[in-house]
Amino acid sequence: MRVAITGGTGFVGRNTARALLATGNHVVLVARGTRKVAPREGLTVVRADVVAGAGLTEAFTGCDAVVHLTAIIREKGKQTFDAVIRRGTENVVAAALSAGVGHLVNISAIGADPDPRFPYHYAKWRAEQAVMASGIGFTTLRPSLIFGRGDGFFTTLRGLVRYSVPVVPIAGDGGALFQPISIEDVVQCIVLSLERGPSMSAIEIGGPEQITYENIVDIIHDAIGAGLRIKVHVPVGALLPAAAVMDKVLRNPPVTPAQLRMLARHNITRIDAVPTAFGFAPSSFSANASYLSES
Repeated sequence: MRVAITGGTGFVGRNTARALLATGNHVVLVARGTRKVAPREGLTVVRADVVAGAGLTEAFTGCDAVVHLTAIIREKGKQTFDAVIRRGTENVVAAALSAGVGHLVNISAIGADPDPRFPYHYAKWRAEQAVMASGIGFTTLRPSLIFGRGDGFFTTLRGLVRYSVPVVPIAGDGGALFQPISIEDVVQCIVLSLERGPSMSAIEIGGPEQITYENIVDIIHDAIGAGLRIKVHVPVGALLPAAAVMDKVLRNPPVTPAQLRMLARHNITRIDAVPTAFGFAPSSFSANASYLSES
């Protein structure tokens, strides 16, 4: 197949491209930024702007499928959740239809719903609605938190555990449940979706464990061999002002107000979601967190 990947230079995009190239597919890496990509047989890099829609139709022309990954977890200036996730997806759908693409694999998120109090999940929900209403052949995947070398959430949390001496703050009661899924397993779900063709449905995917936020902190603590840490539970409301300040003054804040609010929500699906939908057993976070000790 010839597959275009939006957000192709990001964490999931790089790994998806690598897997598709390894199985003989041609990959069109679509990205807005200027990050250099090493030349490789079967790989084409195209600059296009998902938010503006510029260059997308040309990038998708001749492609059998598009894997849509472009998203943000932090709003900054004009790069809002609505602009990047909702409007960006609408532009991708329109360009894919114009280019005659037969299958759009849309990467959403567990928790996508029409509650505007959670703007990230609200934008993901609106993006899903745009895909469904378009008439394009699609498969929507909704992963829980994704872990692996180069991830965002777990690597950031590692820094919090490592450098918060001797107290590690736990947002809220730490009881929100998550179902971490490895990047390798997410990529396998994407590849299988491409091979099967449009499912015309949203499929939730998660790992084999449902773990509280506090348990995740404990797993990371043990994985990196951190010394004595005292966990202190802090109400989310009390952390929001500091998070707002960090969001404004730091280039890469450890947490944003929107992320803090999401930490209070469960982010899980069925334990057997991946085996049921894709026929393989996913890896657990607790047994594979050692990568966090590597740097």
